[in-house]
Amino acid sequence: MAQEIKQEVQQEMEEWVALGDKRPHLSVVLVGENPASHSYVLNKTKAAAEVGINSETIVKTASISEEELLNLINNLNNDGNADGLLVLLPLPEKLVTSLQSLGVLVPWQWRC
Repeated sequence: MAQEIKQEVQQEMEEWVALGDKRPHLSVVLVGENPASHSYVLNKTKAAAEVGINSETIVKTASISEEELLNLINNLNNDGNADGLLVLLPLPEKLVTSLQSLGVLVPWQWRC
């Protein structure tokens, strides 16, 4: 069933592009050296490629500052190239605390 869904999405993506629409692009921001996170991102970008979605992975060290991370996210949000943006968790604790102090919601704050 999963393969059927992938084929259907891939076909729809090719039809979308054939009509002159822009191929979707996913930007992923990965902070730190968590092996599970790296594996997760690799699997997501492979899955995206399989259905015709372009992607990029931007890897930053855990020492990235709050300002650098927010600037990167802002630039990606304002970049006409990125249609989707994923900032992968977990983030280093110092960044979670900083983002919360700025009023940025992290997923566990809005779960039902």
